[in-house]
Amino acid sequence: MKKQKKPTGITSSIQISSSGIRREIVDFPNVKAEIELLIAKAFCLGKPALNPHISKYGFFTELESQAENSIDFKVRTDKGFRWLELAEFSPLKHFNGKYDNVSATWDLEFMKGLFFSLIKKKCAKSYGDNVILLIYKTHDAFFIPPPLIRQIRSELLSSPPKFESIYFISTHSEENTAVWQVWPADVEDVGPMVSTGTLYIGFD
Repeated sequence: MKKQKKPTGITSSIQISSSGIRREIVDFPNVKAEIELLIAKAFCLGKPALNPHISKYGFFTELESQAENSIDFKVRTDKGFRWLELAEFSPLKHFNGKYDNVSATWDLEFMKGLFFSLIKKKCAKSYGDNVILLIYKTHDAFFIPPPLIRQIRSELLSSPPKFESIYFISTHSEENTAVWQVWPADVEDVGPMVSTGTLYIGFD
């Protein structure tokens, strides 16, 4: 894997134990290929009762990194082999290229537009059949809240993306991760939708 340096933001989780509550910062690798491998492994280790991709595809095994400048991974599922293409949601060009400039207070319409732009950019590459797009983040303030994911999913119905499925993943470790299905419809994911207003995302 090519040793391309990749800056990350700050991703953290709240840990509750008998000794109290603490914030744990994720120690991501500083090499792009290693970050993506960590994310892909975490995705493949999902649990059937918790993760929509396991319910849809069954278990993910035999994860294989692919050559540079091709689809990122090949993986076996209970429905046959699939391709995993990873994309980081990290629109730093709107924040002078620095994670430190990213505000935790978001206009949801703006966030939704940035997320749609990433999907559109990846669709333009026409990867072909059996490709799963896995969108991840390495900074708390780039977390896409579930009500906005549901809104995005509903709006994608009018212009279906050129992927078999799309997921958003928030990873704290291979064992501590959460996955949301962005596309196609997820009958198990019911709840409120939101597309306007402001939202605070992050830690004080």
